[in-house]
Order: sequence, then structure tokens, then C-alpha cells
Amino acid sequence: MDSKSPTKCSTSMNFTGNLSLCPTVQPVLLGPMVNPFDEFYKFAFGSAIYIIIVSFITILANGLLLVVFFFDPLKIFRTATTYFLIGLALVDILTAASQEPMYATCFIMMYLRHPDTLTTCTPLLNVGQVIAVAAMNASFLIVLAFTITQYIVVVSPLKYGRRVTKSRVVICVLAIYAYSILFSLFPVMGIAEEIVQKIDNIFHSITLVYVTIIFYILLYVAFRKKMAASESLREDKTTQARGRENKQTGVERKFIIVNFLLIAILFLTSQPSAILWIYRLYSNENPNSPRVLIVNLMVADNLLYLKFLLDPFVYAWRIPKYRQALKNVLRCGREEPETTFSDRVMAQVSKSRETVVTLDFKSIRD
Repeated sequence: MDSKSPTKCSTSMNFTGNLSLCPTVQPVLLGPMVNPFDEFYKFAFGSAIYIIIVSFITILANGLLLVVFFFDPLKIFRTATTYFLIGLALVDILTAASQEPMYATCFIMMYLRHPDTLTTCTPLLNVGQVIAVAAMNASFLIVLAFTITQYIVVVSPLKYGRRVTKSRVVICVLAIYAYSILFSLFPVMGIAEEIVQKIDNIFHSITLVYVTIIFYILLYVAFRKKMAASESLREDKTTQARGRENKQTGVERKFIIVNFLLIAILFLTSQPSAILWIYRLYSNENPNSPRVLIVNLMVADNLLYLKFLLDPFVYAWRIPKYRQALKNVLRCGREEPETTFSDRVMAQVSKSRETVVTLDFKSIRD
């Protein structure tokens, strides 16, 4: 090895950028033999531990969501919009069970300077990149479709049953899967990787996210109008009417909090990656430098892993009905609460009136 000429590194894509596989020592011109990636390997090892923990929780939380869907005795989560959540849960489980363990394994091998790191991790990271791109794009698209559906339900609840059906939602989710897989395979088909990366970042990571946020805002405006219209129909101010008004105020406050939470999580988990991609694509700094790789790993990738973990908690676990259904499933149907029958009846009656199922609103009158 010539101490005056740097060695070449084999690189492979990680979740959002290039990951250098350089387990060998890198020489510095006329200086001692050092590896500039030593610091990155330490961060990679810490990230591997984080990924293992996140992966386990993601599989457990989303797995319980699927269990509730298939075995829920109250049939609370069998409405059309629930199939969006099922599609999202399947994407989360796929990522946590395949791509995340692949990356954690390679990070540990790099940290330990395993001699087979290059030959083992190069194909693993390539496969993991395809899974990551498909999963993230599918996740963004499902959340967008779900938000648009919520908006349709609030704007025209009487037409909800005709416009949003289980079969249409399932077809929509399958179409999103097909598109996401096809797009992730573009580099394999010979399309320039740089072009695919730019399209992916601009359209999926930025445009889709901001369109989703816009629909969240429109959803809130439509919801406020419905609540105001319902209030204007109340002419009496009896104690019962005031009680309904206080309840409506509580529902509206809950809607605002939930809406803000959804927007914040979507923005904070996706946009650091998008911003970093813009910086890497248009800056003069070496995208494979250890400093850039560390920032990419800790700020962008780990936040994206967090999104897959938070999805079931944001869209299902926070809802009291979901937690009740989960308890019933875990009890295997034994010792059902006394309100089981009424809950079953109300679940059936509210299907035609419920406006935002996953936000746990019972009804919004025209």
C-alpha cells in the first residue's frame, strides 16, 4: 500500500445516503496510519443498538395492531379507513423485520472490523436500500390517502359510504404498494441513480409531505365549519344543551391537539432527511466524508426509523376503543365488560355517521 496515495472505498447506499464500507486503515499523506472513519464506526455501533430496540418495539406494536384487527370481538376496527392502517402496519413490520436488522448487522460488523464486512454488507445494503425506498414512499402515500379520505368524510359524511368503501381502500393500498416497489427498482432497471434520488427526494420526501400537511389544515377548517354549523342549530340553552356544547368544545380541542401532533411527527421525522439530501446534492462537500455520514446517520436515518415506530401509537394505540379491543383480545374473549353489547351496537350504528374513525370522533352533524 502506497502511503502517499489514498485507498478507494467501496460505497453502498444506506437509508438516505451513501454509506462507506472502509474497514481497512486509511493512510494520511506523510503521516501515521489512521482511519478517518473510526469516529463514524462508533456512531454506527450506537445506531445499531438503537435500531435493534426500535425494530423490536415496531414489530410488537404493529403486530398487536394486526391482531386486534383480525380478532377484535367488538369489530370496532373493521371500517373502510382501517385498511389504510393495516397497509401502514404491514409496511412498518416489513421494514423493522428486514431492512433495519440488515443495517444493524452491518454497522456492528463495521465497528468490529470483521474481515467479511465488505463481501457480506454490500449486497445486504443494496437490498436494504430497495426495501427502504419502497417502504418510506408507501408510508408517505398511505398517510396522504388516509388524510384525503378523512377530509372527504368530514366534508360530505352522507356520501362517505358510497365514496369510501373497503374494496376501494384495499385497491388503493395495493396500487400504492405496486408503485412504491416499481419506483425502488428503477436503478436496477438501468435508470441513473442520481436522477432517481432527486425525484425521490423532491416528489416523495418533500412534495408529498407538504401536500399531506395542507390536507391536514383543510381537514381542520372543514371540521371547524361542521362544528360551527352544529352549534348554530341549537336554539335552546338548557343544561343538557350546555353539556353538549362543552363536550363539543372538548372534541374540537382534542382534534386540534391530534392534528398538530400528526403534522409535527410527519414533519420532524421526514424533513431532516430531505434537507440533508438537498445539501448533499448541491453542496461541494464530499458526501462520503465521515462528518456528513455521521450527520446523515444520526439526524436523518434514525428519525426515519422513529416514524415507523410511532405510526401505530399515533393512529391506533392512543384511541381508548383500540386499547379496549386489545384487552378483550388478550383475554381471549373472557370476562368481557358489561358494556360489550352496547359497544357493539354503537359501533354498528356509528359507521354511517362517524367522520374520522381513527381520530375517535363519534359523530359530527351536518
